[in-house]
Amino acid sequence: MSRLSIYIVHRLTPESLQGFCQKRVNSDSIRSILKEFKPWRVLYNERLYSAWQIAIVIILLIALSGNLAAQNLESIGKGDAITLSGGINVNQVFYQANGVEDRRDPYNYFLSGNLNLSLYGWSVPVSFSYSNQNASFQQPFNQYGMSPTYKWVTAHLGYRSMTFSKYTLNGHLFLGAGLELTPSEKVKVAVMYGRLQKEVELDTTQVGNLPAYRRMGGGAKVTLGGNSHSVDFSFFKAADDDQSLKTDLGTIEIFPEENFVLGMGLSSTLFKNLSFKGEVAYSAISTNTQSLGVEADHVYNKLSFAFQPRVSSSYYTAMNAALQYQFEKSTFGVAYERVDPGYRTLGAYYFNNDLESIALTHSSQWLNQRLSVSARGGLQRNNLDNQEMNSMNRWSGSLSLNYQVTPKIVTTANYSNFSTVVNFRTPEQQYNQVTPYDNLDTLNYQQISQNASLGVNFMLGQNKERRQNLNMNMAYQQSAEEQGGESKNMGSKYYNLNSSYSMSLQPSSLILSLSGNVNVSEAATNRSLIYGPSLSTRKTLGEKKASVMGSISYNVSETNDKLNSSVLNLRLGGNYALREKHQFNLNITAVNRYTPNNDTQRQFREFVAELGYNFNFSSQ
Repeated sequence: MSRLSIYIVHRLTPESLQGFCQKRVNSDSIRSILKEFKPWRVLYNERLYSAWQIAIVIILLIALSGNLAAQNLESIGKGDAITLSGGINVNQVFYQANGVEDRRDPYNYFLSGNLNLSLYGWSVPVSFSYSNQNASFQQPFNQYGMSPTYKWVTAHLGYRSMTFSKYTLNGHLFLGAGLELTPSEKVKVAVMYGRLQKEVELDTTQVGNLPAYRRMGGGAKVTLGGNSHSVDFSFFKAADDDQSLKTDLGTIEIFPEENFVLGMGLSSTLFKNLSFKGEVAYSAISTNTQSLGVEADHVYNKLSFAFQPRVSSSYYTAMNAALQYQFEKSTFGVAYERVDPGYRTLGAYYFNNDLESIALTHSSQWLNQRLSVSARGGLQRNNLDNQEMNSMNRWSGSLSLNYQVTPKIVTTANYSNFSTVVNFRTPEQQYNQVTPYDNLDTLNYQQISQNASLGVNFMLGQNKERRQNLNMNMAYQQSAEEQGGESKNMGSKYYNLNSSYSMSLQPSSLILSLSGNVNVSEAATNRSLIYGPSLSTRKTLGEKKASVMGSISYNVSETNDKLNSSVLNLRLGGNYALREKHQFNLNITAVNRYTPNNDTQRQFREFVAELGYNFNFSSQ
């Protein structure tokens, strides 16, 4: 144990911590209290910025942010004062190729770890990752963060992600701080603020340079109610800093953006078996914060303190709702969703917009729960504002069955049918047509896709010495197109068949597996076939402290009955556990590929070796 950690355990006694936390503090008294608290003063004066110090300081700052009383520290003096656990993982990857140019770096390393510090009920998890493979990325990959937790308080510090709703803040990574409070089952609060995007300067000498402004954002969500009835309100705001770059990106038509979103969700059990759930969000976004400010005929015009309407501003709405009724053995429901064209927020990476869908759902169980049925069918359309050159209407339906024939035989069957109708309109047709019936069906086409699968699993035998299992799966897919009521092409068909057999010998801790697969794809002029077997084995050694494994597979690819390629893949590996805390593993892969139609790279080999080490520790 380091000198710093020994000092903390010695000076951070239950009496001193409890007496310190009994003080009711505010922002004006923090400075004086920190001076009185001796462990903090020592850490501050010595300037020892170690992982221990950072964790302790963060714990103290969180404690100071509220008015903690003695009843919040009931565990003081009970059990260990400080417990520490975590792990470190190191992986090295070596690569070599013969007969072809290297398709990856010859050497890469990956370092990751986690640390959890617990202090009288406080939990402070810290994680980090680092790799030389991502050194050229413009956005940060090597990230560090922690989420300390104590009872109903959770803080997020460093690189973290949070979610308010599907349409507001949804899993976006940020560098900053967040807080989640659940003082009771009927009250939940979440807040966050941080950097959503790092600034990237324009550099024309770099290939793939994507300049960007620094983007900061923050928001909050409050949920009131329990399982039967609840309502939540949320807001999220993000804006680019137009002063974060030395270069004016307006010359390449990249402008700073601003976004403000309001959201509301509702969940309620209307009757005993009838439930409702829905949410709605309003997003205002300016694609250029340097454009002229205006007065907009919109609710956001009254919220100018949070969002300034501009010439470049747009306003969108997104909503969804679901109604479900539960019978004794079945459930019926209806789901609806509508997202305006162009809807997006700066708190999410991707949105499906310009869509409206409605669907009916059903699930039930029969034959003493041996048969399960799940079905869904509905309609989806786009071009909600009639501004696009084409519109789409898609019917979709799916059916899933799961049937246990006997305790040793289980079958599954799935079917789905998706029908898409696309109506193309050229600009001339859009502006010159006299009636809605002009050019009817001339450029319309329908795309149909059908999917079906069947699976059977057999348990051939199971006893103390031997276990055997046989699994078979079949899949079929077909797609076709129609235009003006006539078939335009034969579409494509896809068949897949795979089967596997496994045997486990309990006394010798040996597992053997044999499998094979066949894939056939048929199009108008081409027919491709891929097939091949594979064999694998795994053996546990030394009272389950070590294991070795190996596998070999061979796959052949043909196009129109002519050999396209053949691939032989060999894998060997092993792992060893030392005193339950140290894990060593080694994996080696060799691939031999033969392509007779490639004159420059007819045959080549690749070799990959991975050496890893994992260390887990705990002070308990």
